Amino acid sequence: METHYEVTSAITKQLLKDGSEQSAVVRERYRTQGTGGMYELAEELTDAFEWANQGRVWDGDYFDTIDAFTALSLKT
Repeated sequence: METHYEVTSAITKQLLKDGSEQSAVVRERYRTQGTGGMYELAEELTDAFEWANQGRVWDGDYFDTIDAFTALSLKT
């Protein structure tokens, strides 16, 4: 649940940016699939993050890790 929120928040921040500042991943997905594409992107990124960190015990580095993951995934 926490990961989905953080991923959705990162996507939303990208949607609010202007043109060239917006993530190409978000821009293209929204252009071709609309809101449904945003739902799918959020689900895909949430699943990927959870899979990559399965069984990990967080030691105060969750937010740095999810921020780095979303920045890389959204190419911000």
